[in-house]
Amino acid sequence: MTLLLRSRWTGYAAFLVVLLLVPAIFTRVPFYTMSVAVLMGLQAITALGLVPLTGHGRLISLGQAAFYGIGGYTSALLTTRVGLAPALGVLAGVVLAAGVAWLLGRLLFRVQGHYLALATLSFGLMLGFLFAQLPLTGATSGITSVPSMSLFGFQFTSDVDTYYLVAAVLLIAVVLVDTLLRSPVGRALTAVGDSPVAAAASGVSISALRRGTFALAAALAALGGGLYVHWTSYADPSMLGLLNSVQLLVVAVVGGLRTVWGAPLGALVVLSLSEATKTLLPHLIPGASGNYEIVVYGAVLVLVVLFLPNGVAGLIRNRSK
Repeated sequence: MTLLLRSRWTGYAAFLVVLLLVPAIFTRVPFYTMSVAVLMGLQAITALGLVPLTGHGRLISLGQAAFYGIGGYTSALLTTRVGLAPALGVLAGVVLAAGVAWLLGRLLFRVQGHYLALATLSFGLMLGFLFAQLPLTGATSGITSVPSMSLFGFQFTSDVDTYYLVAAVLLIAVVLVDTLLRSPVGRALTAVGDSPVAAAASGVSISALRRGTFALAAALAALGGGLYVHWTSYADPSMLGLLNSVQLLVVAVVGGLRTVWGAPLGALVVLSLSEATKTLLPHLIPGASGNYEIVVYGAVLVLVVLFLPNGVAGLIRNRSK
């Protein structure tokens, strides 16, 4: 037990060192900037919720972008219309998204498998269309002039400042989710994913556990969305779009759905490919636009499913043995 605990904290410490080294590396390597580093951190936070939900609970969700948008729009509205502090706005978005997910789970978890994936995707598309029409959310123009994040009187105005904030949140989220997965609740969730019948026979409340995990995934997505709008000073319906949903799923699958390290690794790999595509593709295909990104995401997802079923994290783990 002591060796296992020591190994866990060694992993957290190594991850902290990597996060601290990112600014020195990303300012010297092609394709990378600090804005890309911030985006990687935000996507890792959002995709992290799919580790317990999909990786262990075996519940396929394409609704992370919807909760990402809920978190972003809630914080944007509260800070621009009500004058609430950004940190409290983000917290409100997290609570609202978790509550919506808990209630939505009572309906959605009546179906399983690809039907659940389609239901969560439909929810995201419906919400995105709604946000693009309502005057309250700024319709297609979105919400502008969202204030920068501030904590204890400090304003996070630059990409470097925002990166350190996002990195700190990501590290805390990784530790908390990893601790949860190693707890009795996490083991029960894994049992439900592996065999719901056996888990129910052991006295596990499957319905409550699934809704709680769905709410956790929604909360992490909303946290990422809230931080995003205070970084960009803008919230728009594309946050809830199909491309964002697909990208978040690809991030989680490429990194590895069975470990908390999969989300950061997946964000690094996928966004690196995305930045390389944006830079190189116009030279290879004249007139190519960002719409080609979804082709890249699809190709990467197919290749990973075929050759790396456990993701990059699984490959690293196998090589280290």
